[in-house]
Amino acid sequence: MLLLPLHTLMLPFCNKVMREVSNQLPAKLNITSHSFRIGYITQLWKDSKDIEFVKQTIGHRNLDTTSSYVNKLSDQERQKRIDQLK
Repeated sequence: MLLLPLHTLMLPFCNKVMREVSNQLPAKLNITSHSFRIGYITQLWKDSKDIEFVKQTIGHRNLDTTSSYVNKLSDQERQKRIDQLK
């Protein structure tokens, strides 16, 4: 018998519920479990600036995985600030 991790089974259901809720919001945002995860990582990074803390908190095994999120966030933050100057 093949047993799948709980998150593999629950993820489609969670995304469906989040999509239904986001469709009821005035802004019609595309909210997914991944967007929640990115938001959580962003807040951890902004609050701590400690890559090892972020890695351990979100459960990454490899620091390179966490670094890729942080690098993307840094690029996004930089672009956001540039856009605000325009």
